[in-house]
Amino acid sequence: MKPTAMNQAFHPSQAINHQRLQPRAPKRLYDLLKVYFERWCRRYRLRNSLYEMDTQLIEKDIGVPAGSLAEEAHKPFWRD
Repeated sequence: MKPTAMNQAFHPSQAINHQRLQPRAPKRLYDLLKVYFERWCRRYRLRNSLYEMDTQLIEKDIGVPAGSLAEEAHKPFWRD
């Protein structure tokens, strides 16, 4: 009789190591937190630099509505 999946004897060495197949949660969590932290730092630096600039002149130069850069500067860093 030809061996098939149904009539083969199960041997422990044939078991799938599920621990190896699943991603490690702490590493994934660390990577996710790192991405958010970098994004928040970038926003924080951008918004602080907007405080130091003449936003009215820049708005006129790039053609955005008046007050939009000042509004952006006052947003907390975690808001998009």
